[in-house]
Amino acid sequence: MRKLFILVLVISLFGIFDSSAKENITNSNSSTQHYRILAQGCLPSSAQTELNVNNVRTLILGGGDMWWDLDNGVYEIPNESGLHSMFAGSLWIGGLDDQGNLKVAAMTYRQDGSDYWPGPLNGDVSSSDYGTTTEDMCLSFDQHWVISRNEVIQYRDYLECLSDPNCDISINFPNYSIPVSITTWPGSRIDVDGTYDYLAPFQDVNNDGEYTVGVDYPGYDLDQELSCDADKLYGDQTLWWVFNDNGNDHMESGSESAIGLEIQAQGFAWETNNAINDMTFYNYKIINRSNSVLNETYFGQWVDPDLGNYEDDYVGCDVNLGLGYCYNGDADDQTTATNAGYNDQDYPNGDTNPFADD
Repeated sequence: MRKLFILVLVISLFGIFDSSAKENITNSNSSTQHYRILAQGCLPSSAQTELNVNNVRTLILGGGDMWWDLDNGVYEIPNESGLHSMFAGSLWIGGLDDQGNLKVAAMTYRQDGSDYWPGPLNGDVSSSDYGTTTEDMCLSFDQHWVISRNEVIQYRDYLECLSDPNCDISINFPNYSIPVSITTWPGSRIDVDGTYDYLAPFQDVNNDGEYTVGVDYPGYDLDQELSCDADKLYGDQTLWWVFNDNGNDHMESGSESAIGLEIQAQGFAWETNNAINDMTFYNYKIINRSNSVLNETYFGQWVDPDLGNYEDDYVGCDVNLGLGYCYNGDADDQTTATNAGYNDQDYPNGDTNPFADD
């Protein structure tokens, strides 16, 4: 029988719609006034950050693509084995406007450029610049914010100790300093023009609508009180970033005009003692900041698998679970001149391939 070598990813599609459905994306502007959606001359994202908390080590980019460094595939599993199962992947979104014109935002290998650009879009519906961005805004958001659940637990415990007269900070938290990941967390932003937006999820402890260091904390559901579809952080390690399809022309797909999407993304993983330790997860909150509906919308993940030897690999998915995987086409994943095959490798602990299963 064919061998299922490795379960590589689970894609969590919360937000406006998921990959199992064909939807209409309504614009977030409820006014009937029309606003211009113009590309702004942003540069492609250069951000690259590892997601590496469990048995997977992979690279997440800032421009809608992942699992590669623009030259080589980086989805190493087992971690530190030197074996990689994926070469690249990226986000594809497309649909029709009210006139029946196809609008697409999609990436493959950036041969002709990019369709996605770092940063949010202007969310002020009363502004003539609604749904646009600037080169400076793109540059300032060309990064990932990396946070861990343990960091936030310790930070909240520290804040509770500060407010407790019976808790001695010098004893319970000697030499503690608030992590940079928390002090710089992009929970909210107010632009110079007064535009206000929520960005990365946070727990608004004092209910003032703004992320305040020393009071609020990044939005893990530490008390397990939030619903499954709430805007929150997931995983033991989390990368948060935001990108859009209107920072410049769609040079990769060739789509004639931008859709006007802002995409707030998470890449995350859990460190466990079961199969979840061999998976990575992705969550996308998609906001239509244009003045039109995108009809019959499809959303998906383009995947180029290189499960060792790339010549006989396949991908599959379980739509109901939002789960994707890749597998080898026969019982032997050979080593080639350029790729190490899974069946021909010893693992760091000397075991045979733990993922092969007849």
